[in-house]
Amino acid sequence: MKFPIENYCIGASSTIKETMKVIDKNLTGGALVVNENNELVGTITDGDIRRAMIKGLSINDSIESTYFKNFKFVTEEHSKKKAKEYMLSNNIRQVPVIDKDKKLIDLYFLDDILSYDKKDNYVFILAGGLGTRLRPLTETVPKPMLLIGDKPILELIIEQFKEYGFNNFMISLNYKGEIIEDYFEDGKKFGVNIEYIRETKKLGTAGSIALVKEKFIKPFIVINGDILTGIDFEKFLNHHIKNEFNITVGVRNYEVNIPYGVLVTDNMLIESLEEKPTYKFNINGGVYVVNPEIIKYIHKNEVYNMTDLIEDAINNKYKSGIYEITEYWKDIGQIEDYRKANTDIHKFFKL
Repeated sequence: MKFPIENYCIGASSTIKETMKVIDKNLTGGALVVNENNELVGTITDGDIRRAMIKGLSINDSIESTYFKNFKFVTEEHSKKKAKEYMLSNNIRQVPVIDKDKKLIDLYFLDDILSYDKKDNYVFILAGGLGTRLRPLTETVPKPMLLIGDKPILELIIEQFKEYGFNNFMISLNYKGEIIEDYFEDGKKFGVNIEYIRETKKLGTAGSIALVKEKFIKPFIVINGDILTGIDFEKFLNHHIKNEFNITVGVRNYEVNIPYGVLVTDNMLIESLEEKPTYKFNINGGVYVVNPEIIKYIHKNEVYNMTDLIEDAINNKYKSGIYEITEYWKDIGQIEDYRKANTDIHKFFKL
């Protein structure tokens, strides 16, 4: 996006003259119409304005009868791949992005997401888990090879990264790892490069990183092999670099609704009453950007988890940050999650 989102917006009660100024300034041939709550209510183009003026409207008239109310949009949970396919199928060059409250949060341009610069940063995929909670589905195949739609989870993860220009993958294997290796081989038939790290014993979620420490000279992304997400991985990496974090954790907002009145007390005295409050937390999304300088805390052949790495980074004063995942995200840890992901794939990732 060339300008801040505000440069593409015009109020619903604005005049044609005011709208023409916005369109002239943002160089797109159109504007997004929002109400006083920043809810997207329509779109308007220079063609709409010309037709309105031919019908007799002046430049000082309101656009309320002119803007298009049956507009196309995507939600923040849709992946950029889905947005790209949507624009191509509808022959449009840009599409607004709204949140669950219909508030405008972004504007995607087709030219910006048709292709991404190739990146030599590694993606390290944790694919060695037993998948105990998904049995009997995982009795014959490892969890990352369970089908979501018509493709294994792991293939969808790789496709998502490839979409953002990532081509170099390391996959950490343990339980039934030969099935993964036989399917993907060296990655060439999927248009990527894949290397494998084979655990001979359980090393935790981060322990296998120590086996290939020398490979990492740039920030690299670590992701659980059972995560289905539409996250913008390029934006995630750039956020990490821009903020000069040593480790960045992708987090998901999680809300807990208490269906009762909650008393806030101090030494048996009531200080206040909260009626049916909602508490919000940032939960670990199972995806991280890691700088090479902090993996020194991971020792070979020792059990070590990503949560251990986060704690070591914090305790040793390394800059540790978060990145809020607003796009679709699903941790496929249980049978119900697996079923839900198979429903969601058609809504958020395919036309």
